[in-house]
Amino acid sequence: MLEYSQQRQFIRAVEDLKHLIIQRLFELSKANLASTVGYKLRKQISKAIVRQSAAVRNALEKYNKLAMKQNPSRPVLQYSEVLSYVTLGDFNLLKHSCHDILAKPWLNIMHRQMAVKYFKLLRAHEEIGRLNVEVRQLQAWVDAETKEIEQVAEEVEAQDPLLSAELRALACRQRRINIQHQLRLQRIYNIDGYSGVRPVVGQEGEDKDEAEEPEGDEAIRLDTCMNVMSC
Repeated sequence: MLEYSQQRQFIRAVEDLKHLIIQRLFELSKANLASTVGYKLRKQISKAIVRQSAAVRNALEKYNKLAMKQNPSRPVLQYSEVLSYVTLGDFNLLKHSCHDILAKPWLNIMHRQMAVKYFKLLRAHEEIGRLNVEVRQLQAWVDAETKEIEQVAEEVEAQDPLLSAELRALACRQRRINIQHQLRLQRIYNIDGYSGVRPVVGQEGEDKDEAEEPEGDEAIRLDTCMNVMSC
């Protein structure tokens, strides 16, 4: 019971010292803006810093008395050391401000590293799911783009042969680009552990047959286009 009472008093002393340190940091931040405020406000800031310094000294004395009674004993601080704190990160006593906080599992650096890796693994699984959707979308785009361009070229061939020839040339360029996309997609499908949707084999063969269009047909269309332009 006595040990619990001393520990409780020590925790309260740490909390009081922590709050005073925070207040002093705020007053010091105001003092850094002293050049932009009036004389009266600068005097008030200076008086507040003096009061805070006295309060910090009293709280530090109380802390040091209780620190030596702890099991194990806590570090004893000097007044000059406390006054040199400029950020909360310098105030290592924050870890003594709760009951048994030093015994928490997350205090172990190995546990923290394992937790970080675990959450990275969860995010990686989420990213794989999103990439599977994007791969399927790209596959659908590659399969449909060239067909749609060629279909439009056939529809406008009677009314505008020049536009039709331009569209067929565009389809030819896009087909070469999409072949590269297909190769990359195929490498993705061949990855061990790929969990996305793979295209049906029949569709792949059908697309390949359409891609291997005879060069004679392309030459005939080009000759027709040149004849129209020469008229």
